[in-house]
Amino acid sequence: MPFKALSPEQRFLPAGRVILWGRPNVFKTTSIVEHWPETDEPGSKQFISLPGEKGWESVPHRPSIVSHVWQVDDLGALSPEVAVREADEIATQVAAGKFGKPLTLAVEGIHKLYDYAYDAALADLISGDAKGNGPEAHRGPAYGIAHKTVLRFLNKLSACGVPYLVVTCWEGDTKDDPKSKDRNAPTHKAPALPGRLADAISGEFGVSVRAFIKKVPDGVKGLWQILPDPSVQGCAIKTSLEIAKGLPRTIPQDFRVLRDLVAGVPLAEVRERYGYANTKSALNNAIDKEETK
Repeated sequence: MPFKALSPEQRFLPAGRVILWGRPNVFKTTSIVEHWPETDEPGSKQFISLPGEKGWESVPHRPSIVSHVWQVDDLGALSPEVAVREADEIATQVAAGKFGKPLTLAVEGIHKLYDYAYDAALADLISGDAKGNGPEAHRGPAYGIAHKTVLRFLNKLSACGVPYLVVTCWEGDTKDDPKSKDRNAPTHKAPALPGRLADAISGEFGVSVRAFIKKVPDGVKGLWQILPDPSVQGCAIKTSLEIAKGLPRTIPQDFRVLRDLVAGVPLAEVRERYGYANTKSALNNAIDKEETK
């Protein structure tokens, strides 16, 4: 029987399902390594680098972390259909505890999986077309199939028993009006997925966070945007209206801060708890428009 009654602990696990999106090299993988929960047990934190994803290069080697990297010997013989199938297989095995019981599961590069799903669907439609129509006749249906494939993959993961799931995606610029054909039409930042898929994926997770960096005198600092604004869509926190009213727009790249804010811990208490009370930070200045540029 697939339906189960949730325990009190399972019913409310703050930030248990997160999509973390942003441009390359904004510390997405690094923040997962440093801040998402893990124990000393082997495999308590596991990474799946989806086909084509390179984030695994910044994952350190230690007993508690297991990295699953997709590698092939013959790139010329690579099939998009095989890539999608093998991604699903490894995700199922990891979630089932084959490589240790994960406390945190990080699935990196969902935008890359979409590309393979789209290519697989397009190839299948073309090969099955008795009239011999080319790619242009099948792009729309292929998009719909790939859309469903990615959502099913994420729904399957989200329903697994792993306490903390975080999925990464690149950032893209999306037209405010998806139907507009004007190249100069207004755009906003969102997960780098086509059409309505970006909105659908953001809606599938309890927390959708944009990672970005800001230049500071001694280098750069990483920040997370957790609430949307006119130029950035796709950020979302599923919580009560009362808690939402007290959330800052940006916070440090610190999962402890995110988890506690989602749980309803007062902002002032979070500042004190993690040492942000006396520092100039996104958490100390609740909403700083400069932080979101």
